[in-house]
Amino acid sequence: MSSTELPQGMAENSIPLLLGHPAPATLLIPELQQAMQRFISAPQYAMALQYGPEQGTRSLIDFLVEKIRRAQALTISSRNVMVVAGSTHAVDMLSRLYVKPGGVILVEAPTYVDALHIFRDHSIKLCAVPMDDNGLIPAALEEQVTKLYVAGKHPGMLYTIPNFHNPTGRTLSEARRREIIELAHRYGFLIVEDDVYRDLSFEGNVPASFYALANGEQAVSIGSFSKTLAPGLRLGWLVASEKIIQECVNCGTTQMGGGANPFVASMVAEYCRSGDWEKHIEYVRPLYKLRRDAALAALDNYMPAGVTWTRPAGGFFLWLTLPDNIFAQDVKRLAFHNGVSVAAGDGFFVNPADGTHNLRLAYSCASLNDIDMGIRILAHVIEP
Repeated sequence: MSSTELPQGMAENSIPLLLGHPAPATLLIPELQQAMQRFISAPQYAMALQYGPEQGTRSLIDFLVEKIRRAQALTISSRNVMVVAGSTHAVDMLSRLYVKPGGVILVEAPTYVDALHIFRDHSIKLCAVPMDDNGLIPAALEEQVTKLYVAGKHPGMLYTIPNFHNPTGRTLSEARRREIIELAHRYGFLIVEDDVYRDLSFEGNVPASFYALANGEQAVSIGSFSKTLAPGLRLGWLVASEKIIQECVNCGTTQMGGGANPFVASMVAEYCRSGDWEKHIEYVRPLYKLRRDAALAALDNYMPAGVTWTRPAGGFFLWLTLPDNIFAQDVKRLAFHNGVSVAAGDGFFVNPADGTHNLRLAYSCASLNDIDMGIRILAHVIEP
């Protein structure tokens, strides 16, 4: 996208509550600039312009192993980590490797709209599993899997966003994670957790990952620098069993293209090894918490009766549910004409009709004043 282009559904100078982008002020920070300069000025880094190792740049893998061990108390080695070109690359690769065309992927209802897009590109059938305020419902998951088995279909994968869920902002409890792991073992499907918001917790500790709770069996965790550093780096990682990492390393696109973004990965490793990334996370976490708090305060102050919303403990998003007589697409259209961009809920569901009364609000990219003004305008549009 060029600098003159705007995302679909966003008008110039509109209040941006549409997209889960990092705050612009958090991007080209001085420490990252300095790391870039050190990196491009050192002759020994010229080889980073070559094809890289298929598993990824070793210096970045080594850093990630140490950071994940420390932050999540996981016993992993370099054999359990692969560098990827952002979570998009990981989701695409895993769906190709572990679910054949015509196979079935289990997804939350709702779920990340672009993950649905990827799965549909691969002609994969989608089975939606309901959520409640506490996240994915294990009993509903078992019911759906049982129905699939009766029909002779065996799901290959569960795609889940357990922490600060996109689009709802919900976090799945550890107890439910353990129930879901038991179902994965019983029915033989892979759990793929898209965990790109883990470091953006505002209120206490995040539950242990599926990977940790499953002791690395039948679970893959996806991480990314997109939310905590810069999405334009196109850089993330997988944590998985050695067997799964090797299957990803040996797949056709990896073998043909080499390691993911070796030049950028080497540069980011230089930045991370200085300790600046973790300091940066400590800086952005309260920044996004302030924006979350501003959004919740504005909703409390302005929204008419009958509208409800989630109260996320981290991440970028919250989820509105409208009264039955008010439709999200109408609200989105009227809000747009009044200078506010929001996402209607229908695109986040396998069955779009399930989201006709929902809106996703992203508070990450708007200023505190814009959040307050945008939600005030939205409430005025919704007011019957």
